Amino acid sequence: MFSNWFSGDDEECYRTSPHKQRIDRLGSRLQELQYANEVIRQHLHEWLRISSHFKRRSRLPAPHAEIVRQYVSERIAGLSASRSRVLRASVRIFLEADERGQFCRRIDCPPPTPAWFSSILAQYLQFVRSHRGLAQRTAKKYIRQLSVFAQYLEEVGVTKLGGITPSHIREFYENEAHNRPRRSYGSTLRVFFRWAAVQRRLPDSLCDAVPRPRQYRHVNLPDVLSQAEVDRILGAVDRSTPLGRRDYAILLLAARYGLRPCDIRSLTLDEIDWRGARIDLRQLKTGRLLTLPLLSDVADALIAYLRDGRPRSSDRTIFLRHRAPFEPFAVQNNLMTIMHEALQRAGLASRTGRRGLYLMRHTLATRLLAGGRQIKTIADVLGHTSTDTTYGYIRVDLVGLRAVAISEKELGR
Repeated sequence: MFSNWFSGDDEECYRTSPHKQRIDRLGSRLQELQYANEVIRQHLHEWLRISSHFKRRSRLPAPHAEIVRQYVSERIAGLSASRSRVLRASVRIFLEADERGQFCRRIDCPPPTPAWFSSILAQYLQFVRSHRGLAQRTAKKYIRQLSVFAQYLEEVGVTKLGGITPSHIREFYENEAHNRPRRSYGSTLRVFFRWAAVQRRLPDSLCDAVPRPRQYRHVNLPDVLSQAEVDRILGAVDRSTPLGRRDYAILLLAARYGLRPCDIRSLTLDEIDWRGARIDLRQLKTGRLLTLPLLSDVADALIAYLRDGRPRSSDRTIFLRHRAPFEPFAVQNNLMTIMHEALQRAGLASRTGRRGLYLMRHTLATRLLAGGRQIKTIADVLGHTSTDTTYGYIRVDLVGLRAVAISEKELGR
C-alpha cells in the first residue's frame, strides 16, 4: 500500500516486514486524520525501523517495557528536541495501536515514574479514588507532581519511603528550575504524607515538613488592559487566514464577554442561537447556565470562521485545531498561546503581569465597574455563583477615587 513511500532497500524491507499490515493500517489512519504527507512519511520510516528491530520477537513488546526504553534512548541520542518528540510519538503509536489502527493522542504526558515508586503511587491513587472520589484532572496532577518528587528523591539517592527526611522535602519544595518554590506541590505532598503515615510507611511529622506559606486574598490589584490596548490586540490579528479568523473569534469572545478559556474552548454550535441572537452555554467550572446576547461583531467573527476558516469536521465544537488531527482543543489547553501571539503582534509582548486570556476577563470586569455597573450585574456577566468571587476580578477605580479625594486645600494646608 505504501511501497512508493519508500526507496531502495527500505522498499524491500517494507514488503517483507512481518508487521506490514500494521504499518499499512496505521498509515491509512493518519491519512484519514489528514496528517501532512511529510509527517506520515516520517512515521512510516520510523515504524519500519521499529519493525526491523523487533522482527525476531513473536509479539511486540509493551510500550513501557525496558527494552523499548533502551531502544528509544539509543535512537534519540544526538537528535534535536523536536525530532525526539516525533520519534517517541512514532514508537508509542506503533506499539499502542489496536488491530484497527486506532490510537490515542497523548496530551500533557506525565513524567515517567521511577520503578521503586510505581507500586506505591498505584496504591495511593486507588485509595484516593475510592475514598475521596478523586476527579480525573486531580489524579493527573497527583501523578505528575508525585512522579517529579520521586525523581528528585532518586537523584539524591533515596529509593524507598523510609529514607525521606524533612530536609529532602524542604530542599525539593524550595528549589525549581528557575529558583522558584514549588508552591503548587504543597497540598499534593501533604495529602500523600498523611496517607503514608496512616499506612505506617512514614512518620506523622513529615506532613509538617511541607511549608505552609501564608496567603492573602486580593493582596494585589488585578492586572488589566486599557481599551486602547484591547483594540490594538484585536486589530493586530491577521484575519485573512483561516487561523487568524479562528484566533480573532476566540479573542473577541474573551474581550466582549470575559469568558473563561475552558468555556471558549468547549463552545459548541448548539449553544449559539443565531435567530434569537444569544449564547446559551453551560459553564464548565460551575455547571451553571450562562445566557449572553450575541453581539453583532461576535456573530460576524464566528460566521467568518465557520464559513472560511474552520477545518471540515463533523464535531459540533466550534473551535478546532488547525493541524491534524483536526479536532477540539485538549482539555489541558487554556489557549494561552493564542493570547501570547496576539500580545506579540500588538507590540505588548514585553508588558509585565498576566499574559493569558484571563487578562481580558479582568479587563472587562474593571470596565464594567468604571461604567457604573452593580457588582451583581458584573457577577452575572462573568458567570460567578457569588459576588465574593467577583471582588477578586475588580480593580480599584482610581479615576473615581480621585474624584472624591480630599485635596490639600480642603485639609487646610
